[in-house]
Amino acid sequence: MAERGENALIVLVGQPTIVTNSTIAGIIDEAAESGEFAGVFGALNGIAGVLEGKLVDLDAQKHKTIEGLKHTPGSVLSGRHRVLEAAEAAQYIEVLSNNEIGTVFVLGSHDAPGVMQYLQKAADDANYPLITLGAPLCAQNDVNIGDHTVGFGSAARAVINAMRDAARDAASCEENIVVIEVPGKYSGWLAAATALARTEDFPAPHVIVLPESPKQTEAVVDEVRRAYHKYGYAVAVTASGTKNNSGDILDGASLAAALESGINVPTRFERIGSLVRSAQASVARGDAEDAHRLGVLLVRLATDDTSGYFAAIQRDGMGSEKGGYKSVDGTVRIDQIESAPRKLPAEFIAEGGFGPSDAYISWLKPLVGSQLSEYVSLDL
Repeated sequence: MAERGENALIVLVGQPTIVTNSTIAGIIDEAAESGEFAGVFGALNGIAGVLEGKLVDLDAQKHKTIEGLKHTPGSVLSGRHRVLEAAEAAQYIEVLSNNEIGTVFVLGSHDAPGVMQYLQKAADDANYPLITLGAPLCAQNDVNIGDHTVGFGSAARAVINAMRDAARDAASCEENIVVIEVPGKYSGWLAAATALARTEDFPAPHVIVLPESPKQTEAVVDEVRRAYHKYGYAVAVTASGTKNNSGDILDGASLAAALESGINVPTRFERIGSLVRSAQASVARGDAEDAHRLGVLLVRLATDDTSGYFAAIQRDGMGSEKGGYKSVDGTVRIDQIESAPRKLPAEFIAEGGFGPSDAYISWLKPLVGSQLSEYVSLDL
């Protein structure tokens, strides 16, 4: 059991998600409910803020503010990351000791496990009693923990909504070929999600290029050309980290240039960037609930004197369109977390390699949440 009187610290690593603040609120709520902590602090400017002693007393915030975190995108704590030097370890421990911090909660993307391990090693080397726990919060779903990362479902919903609107715009403009680039430095989870924007009478995006399935640039141009001749317009999706089979970048700008040159039709390039991490209007209800619950779980693990684990969201069954899925809380030991970014598995990629398979669509639908607004087209 964590000793009464010690403080807890929340450290964000990397970029926030739409629901990161909900996890922070869950930690604050449960810490107050448990009565096991004298206070909860947050590090400003991420791990660099710990070294600089930039800590804010979260317990001093009004109840209305903490409640509002559950509906506020982004993060009230910056997740700026920096290289951790071995020589600085003693200084980190000094800051923790001066602020009577005995528990650190590390929230964030694929760099978060490394930060957590660094802090725990620094504490062990200094014989400083410290509980370290973490939770994966990542819009791009590329952290190898659990069924999916918190924040991904809402980001997927955001790119689907953006894709639906962009496709309608593409069909209505003079530039009838449009390339949409979505976030995905290491993987195509969000690019694949845009397939849910398709309807029977409006099947855009017509081509989805995934980092996990490199193609010849000419093959992608041919696919888009076929869609353009069939529909009179074409929308292609790629990820920011996509490359062709020769290893050359095939992001939005590169693909748009190749299409305009290869098809000889004006081509427009749009980037759906950081807004997918902050589009509160697209938050998936289940994602927000999971985010808050992970914060609660972290505190309960800490009060049971558990250390060295990441909390994770698992699911009970694959789910379906009708029944959805049931979230299940889980934990993963820090030394069992793969350092490599999580990629789309082969079974989630469509035959031929363009876009996602039906298995991916079935897996994703429950995470996106309630039905999207209905659009109409003329009967021609």
